[in-house]
Amino acid sequence: MTLQYAVATGFAMVLLVLIANVLMGLYVRAAVRDALDDGVRAAVPINADVRACQTRVDDAVAALVQGSFRQGVAVQCSIANGVAEAVATVRVPSFLPMLFGGWKINLRASAHQEVP
Repeated sequence: MTLQYAVATGFAMVLLVLIANVLMGLYVRAAVRDALDDGVRAAVPINADVRACQTRVDDAVAALVQGSFRQGVAVQCSIANGVAEAVATVRVPSFLPMLFGGWKINLRASAHQEVP
């Protein structure tokens, strides 16, 4: 094995790990986005409270996101002036923290509540 082959193989492995990290980040973003949408839908009916939204979001995130990715998800639901809103901050960890840091994603979903 030549030195060039060993270096090229190392770079290829690093690239594959980074691609896997990006794909996992995209999955976590989509899963949390869907959970937020589901949570605000739970808070749309008349007389729904903020607990319905928070419970639905927490359950969906717990079912879809696991491990260290789950630890980086913080969600807050609120209802004000007839608008249900769910906001999430997602911290995606890096598979290679010594080379590249993780990233932070802010997501928001909102819906108007039904009017009696």
